Amino acid sequence: MTLSSILVTCLLGYALAGCGAGPPPRMLNLVGEDAFSGPSGNDEWWQMSNIGLVVHSDATAQNAAPAITPQYLETLSRRTEEFLRQRCSFQDIVTGPPLSQPVNFSQELKVQGQRLQVPYIIVVVFSSREQAGPEKIGEATMMTQMSGTVIENSAMAEVGVLRVSDFKMVFLAPELGTESLEQLDAPLGTNRPSAREARDVLRARAGQQALDRALERIGSACQRVA
Repeated sequence: MTLSSILVTCLLGYALAGCGAGPPPRMLNLVGEDAFSGPSGNDEWWQMSNIGLVVHSDATAQNAAPAITPQYLETLSRRTEEFLRQRCSFQDIVTGPPLSQPVNFSQELKVQGQRLQVPYIIVVVFSSREQAGPEKIGEATMMTQMSGTVIENSAMAEVGVLRVSDFKMVFLAPELGTESLEQLDAPLGTNRPSAREARDVLRARAGQQALDRALERIGSACQRVA
């Protein structure tokens, strides 16, 4: 079975499980179908001493939540790099700059592959959706219940291994994460994050959940063949 067939089966399962509420996968759209076509070959990417890393947060899908901010995306990129060093045998991880234009994502990624001068690139793509609704915040048995909003972010992290020589995806691990946030209509105190800052943290934390789960699959692949 080709990687593209496995991908379709896997992502269909996510769509059915989430009943359409979760984020749609973005890796296939961004990298392009050609990267998933044909057999991926018997690769040994986990045995490489050096590998590239590109991390991207996508917000171009229909009804997508805003992208993770550059500050938190950098934190997630460092988290990925640390994991790869600890769980896999990569000695040199070359991190590429963020890709600027999702429309030209595939072409920019090809250029990055040449610039980084590595045989494989770990490509991480974040995406998410949000749902918000009114909520009474506080214990139901207390008199201090206040009106507010509950926001739930459903995130997906897709971690793929891209072979640079022929631009083929040889491994893909998509995983999900969910985080919720309660916001009062009348915030208490002044030393609290703004509503915008709180949502930025929400997206980063949901993305981190999904990332950690996806990285565990990468780590398992490395250790299984070590």
